[in-house]
Amino acid sequence: MRCWSPLRRADARILAGVALLALAVGACAQNRIEEARSALRTNDLPTARKLLEADRERYPKSVPVRLELGEVYYRSARDALDWDDDEGSYLAYLEKAVDEFVQAAALDPNNPQPLFYLAMIDMYRGDLPAAQRGFRNTNRLGFGAIGDTNLAESYVYSGDLEAAARLNLSGQLRGAGMAPVTFNEMLIAWRAGDLGAARRAFELLRVQYPDAVRTINVAPLPTTPKTFEEFAGYCCASPACGPYLEEACAALSKPVKHREISAETVRRELALEMEKQRRLKEIYKQRKELELEVAPEDAESAR
Repeated sequence: MRCWSPLRRADARILAGVALLALAVGACAQNRIEEARSALRTNDLPTARKLLEADRERYPKSVPVRLELGEVYYRSARDALDWDDDEGSYLAYLEKAVDEFVQAAALDPNNPQPLFYLAMIDMYRGDLPAAQRGFRNTNRLGFGAIGDTNLAESYVYSGDLEAAARLNLSGQLRGAGMAPVTFNEMLIAWRAGDLGAARRAFELLRVQYPDAVRTINVAPLPTTPKTFEEFAGYCCASPACGPYLEEACAALSKPVKHREISAETVRRELALEMEKQRRLKEIYKQRKELELEVAPEDAESAR
């Protein structure tokens, strides 16, 4: 019995043509993503949204497109709330961002990036326990060293500087790179009241790793800070940073901007968070070997 037969020449030509078409389609998708990233570098969110929404229609199962679009929605949500005080647009974009990241997780459950972005959203919302669960999950899915430095930053915000320093060292030893490690050293020194060490760490970042001080919680700053005090001013004026470091901001006489939202917006945020947890549980319930912390143990009883 013959188990395998070689392709006829016509079959080979057809398959070769299909392969070339697939490559062309893939290149097209990648080109639109690069266009969107170019728009993001200038904070042109409407253009990035338009490009990526069109790509999503063409390639609904593309994880890179979902991730990029989710980031655009997240940044749009932050701009709506931080700069325009528009809670309606904030909630609309936030819901879209969460949906894109959850969809990406469903398409590729082993990919740590959807959970990383969801953790960043949790940190922005002020839910540090949820963010820390998310960062631990990204470690389990392979972020490793970078997962450690993300966790370290979250522990600076929660006030556990010992845990922050331990995790930051772990990230450094595992190869996270000096940019995130030095950034965390700056935050740790600032929160501990050692402004001299914080300024030295900032200067190292400014000279050698300038991209590290151009964003806070994924979103870009209006301008690149030239001094530690300028960076601190941006941090204190951002709801994604300042409320966690209120005493450190006060030591520099920097006003802190809090997330001032209505009770209805808080309620809708909570409903969105519970729905996110439900969907993630559904995605990962068959992947018990990953040992992910999708939600706190008492989440079901809290409903």
